[in-house]
Parts: sequence; C-alpha cells; structure tokens
Amino acid sequence: MSKPRTSSSVKSRAVSKSEANQSDKNVTANESESAVAVGEQAAQPTVTIDGKEYTLESLGQQGREQIQNLRVTDQELQRLQDQLAITQTARNTYARILAEVTQSITPVK
Repeated sequence: MSKPRTSSSVKSRAVSKSEANQSDKNVTANESESAVAVGEQAAQPTVTIDGKEYTLESLGQQGREQIQNLRVTDQELQRLQDQLAITQTARNTYARILAEVTQSITPVK
C-alpha cells in the first residue's frame, strides 16, 4: 500500500458545482516521519474523516481500500481539471486570434 498523502478533498460523485460543494468530505492522512529512538514506538498513520481521527489500521482492509480509491479519484479529478484549464486557454487564444483576423475584414451585416 502506498504512503498516505497529507490531505485530500473528496467529492462523492460528479454533480453540479453547488451540489458538489455541499457533499464535500475532508479526508486527511498524517504520518510521523521523524526518527524513532530505540525502544520508542512509532506513531501510527492516521486519517481524519469528517473531523474525527482514526488510525489507518483501525479502518480495516475495506476502509484502507476506500481511502486509496479516494486518492486515485482525486488524482483523476486534478488531471481532468488541469486538462480543462489547458483546453480553455487554447480556446481563448483561438478566439483572440480570430478577433484579430476579423478586424481587417468588413462584415457582411
């Protein structure tokens, strides 16, 4: 299993922006990466779900799988948002160039 990320915002399904904002769930995972002295026990990784903190171990296999599913989904949402931003930038550029081209042309109407 991969290492928990520091934080993640979760949307339960693809919906309108306002509806999605209402259904947001906050999930954060924390891990202690500091050195542990001999005889000390390392802090267990934790996850915060709806303001309550749990150890990853306490969630069981199904809970850890769902956290992984949320992470993968968040990554895909970010990829799609990045792609949308790129596409919107390209469209704006094409529209600007078209406006420049039409400046020297007399409209029909």
